[in-house]
Amino acid sequence: MRGKIMFKKAVLFIIIIFSFTLFPTLANASPATSYTMTLNSKGRYIRTQDAYLPERSVVELKLNNPQDLYIAIEKDDKGNIINNYMYIADTGNKRIIKYDPYQDVVINEYKLPEFKTPKGVFVTKNEEIYVADSGAEAIFKLNENGEVLNKFVKPTAPTFDERKFSPSKIGVDNRGNMFIYAEGVDFGIIHLSNSGEFLGYFTSNLTDLTFTQRLQNLLFNEEQLAKLFPRIPSTFSNVFVDHNNLVYTTTGNNALYAVKKHNIAGENNFSDGVFSQNNAVDIYVDEQGIIYAGMATGEIFVYTSDGEFIHSFGASNYSSRTRSADDIAGLFNSLSAIAVDGNGMVWALDDSKSFIQSFKPTEYALKIYQALNLYTNRRYQEAIATWQEVLRLNQMSVLAHNNIAKNYLALEEYELAMKHFEIAGNRDDYSEAFWEVRNIILQKNLTSVMIGFAIFAGLVMIAKAINKRKPFMYLVKAKIKEFTEIKQVNNVLYMFRVMRHPLDSFYELKKGKKGSFLGAITIYIGFFFVFLWYTIGKDFIYQYVAIEDLDFNSIVLGFFALTLLFVYCNYLVTSIKDGEGTLKQIFILFAYSLAPLFIACISVVLLSYILTYNEAFFLDLIMLIGGCWSGLNIILGVQEIHNYTTRDTIKSIILTIFFMLIIVILIAIIVIMWEQLINFLKEIVMEAIRNVTE
Repeated sequence: MRGKIMFKKAVLFIIIIFSFTLFPTLANASPATSYTMTLNSKGRYIRTQDAYLPERSVVELKLNNPQDLYIAIEKDDKGNIINNYMYIADTGNKRIIKYDPYQDVVINEYKLPEFKTPKGVFVTKNEEIYVADSGAEAIFKLNENGEVLNKFVKPTAPTFDERKFSPSKIGVDNRGNMFIYAEGVDFGIIHLSNSGEFLGYFTSNLTDLTFTQRLQNLLFNEEQLAKLFPRIPSTFSNVFVDHNNLVYTTTGNNALYAVKKHNIAGENNFSDGVFSQNNAVDIYVDEQGIIYAGMATGEIFVYTSDGEFIHSFGASNYSSRTRSADDIAGLFNSLSAIAVDGNGMVWALDDSKSFIQSFKPTEYALKIYQALNLYTNRRYQEAIATWQEVLRLNQMSVLAHNNIAKNYLALEEYELAMKHFEIAGNRDDYSEAFWEVRNIILQKNLTSVMIGFAIFAGLVMIAKAINKRKPFMYLVKAKIKEFTEIKQVNNVLYMFRVMRHPLDSFYELKKGKKGSFLGAITIYIGFFFVFLWYTIGKDFIYQYVAIEDLDFNSIVLGFFALTLLFVYCNYLVTSIKDGEGTLKQIFILFAYSLAPLFIACISVVLLSYILTYNEAFFLDLIMLIGGCWSGLNIILGVQEIHNYTTRDTIKSIILTIFFMLIIVILIAIIVIMWEQLINFLKEIVMEAIRNVTE
């Protein structure tokens, strides 16, 4: 009996062990309800380590269409956080709530008879509460007890237009100056003094012109432009002022400039734009300078103080499967506002479902913010060590590599900086580090290089002097001449004469006196390999597309298709236009005309290893000269081969390009129709199989 019991226990133990072995992922299941996303080194939006996890969903406050959120952080004399008081603009209930989220207690409720639609709230260090009420068309300034200290209505300054004053969001600096986003105001963020005086529009969005509007600007006069519909710039969606008096704004319909950080003149510090979406509704900046931007669809984007995208989290609760909104923690039906407390918790409002959701930062997020703070405080070695910890949590973190490189750059460890910038795909800063490395190399070796040149020049002079008395260089020259006089080599090298004397050279090519069809094929194939090298062989700074991302089939097919199509189409056109050249002669002139572009591609690849972004102009200039030179040679060659006038030559080139476009379009149509036919036949076969099996 005891043996049977022991046997059953052993079997049960084995089953338990087997279950843990079979299902190991259950112990590591993430409580995240949405993915944390970031950018990889190629700029692709990918999933990464969880940065925030949903924690609390506050639903018991009985909110109604809440529109704004602000957290006032209270500290003691030592800088320790005592309280995180949350101020909520409960618009539907016409009130402002002061709420302690950690004690889960409503501390105060501010309700005024004049409140109609309070949509924005901001609290200063002096605990003065500013409420933006679009329905009341006023800004209310309250004290901690809810007493009205001041009321600011529509400015009476002549410079303020006659539009309705409907303040919706507000930020206030340490001097009491107000920055207001008002509904219906297209000119920008309204700037009022602490007494309510209109100081102007602090900043404005630029008008994004369509292609048609740009053409109208070129072709229409002022009177005609005045009759067109007004061109209204994108309106802001929110405004925020941080503890350093810096102003931030969001724009709802412009993804590139959805988030802006303004200087004292109102200019955007993020002039190159940021990575975002086109539905930004709120912005918040914590005490460390980390920027948080909330999207109406529920995503929260996080940036460094310099506008570098860190990650995003959160999502919409809309389910495409059920075509309805699911009640899941961390997902939003309509996000309206966000705020960050002193403990790093992110709080977000859903105005449709009327609840508050909190997100707790993970170790991964906290390490990132710690490393960024160390860099800001110039503690570079500690920052590098912290970023290494981030890499241990996520080895593929582009943000970590990029910021490790920035710290090495600050420490003047330029080669290490280059290494990490390359991993991060940051070409701009890689170029800066490379410039420093190149400068150091030049400084160290300049004397040696100058001495080497001097020695070389001296040896050349000595060799010339000896050669005059006792010639010995003729042997070398004779060998070189013997090699260049090999027929095939001579035919290939003839392309350099075409560069210098195109008209005479094309005449000789036409008559068969110089060059050959085999030489043209050799040049053409050689140019193909040079083109491939140019495509994949440049240094990191100028190699914009990684080799693994290149479609070599398209590159090879495109090269041969376009070049040979030009030759064939020109033959067709000139056959109609009484051209004298044959298909073979057109190919020969085309191949021999490629010499300048041949040299330009080689030069650009080699120079890309020693030039930085600052010298990119030289590479562009080389390619421009090479391309134009080869293009001019082709035009002159067509003129000479076909015995055309300049006018006929230009016509034939234009018609050649036109024929090429027609052929490309026809081929594209045939390919698309063929794919549709194949798909149609597949569907018929699949339907037939289903009918038979059923």
